[in-house]
Amino acid sequence: MTTPNTLISLRITDEELALLDARVGLDGARNRSDVIRAAIRSFLEDQPLLPDMDTITIPVGRSMKSILGDLYELHGISHQQAASQGLQDYVRKIIQEETSLNEILAEGLEVARSKTVGRKEFTE
Repeated sequence: MTTPNTLISLRITDEELALLDARVGLDGARNRSDVIRAAIRSFLEDQPLLPDMDTITIPVGRSMKSILGDLYELHGISHQQAASQGLQDYVRKIIQEETSLNEILAEGLEVARSKTVGRKEFTE
């Protein structure tokens, strides 16, 4: 049994219509309505859980999509969890590199200061 549908009117540009038509026939979409329903469902499901959160979209190729599918099947790790963990690891790495660089610069500055000869008129 199918669920009842409500007909709505929608105004879109010719460019948006061309993009919409390009998706017909992909991912099981048989017509424009299927594409629009999938887009609305995707938009609503991908909304952040909290108001201050953002959502990002990461395009992945066929190989990565397959690997992420295997990861989910073997370990139950979703592609969202994998992407979130990857971003956290990346940010940690950048912070560590920056901290290390700041320490090197601070040490270099101390060495340079220790080698600087104080002039009489500036030291009292």
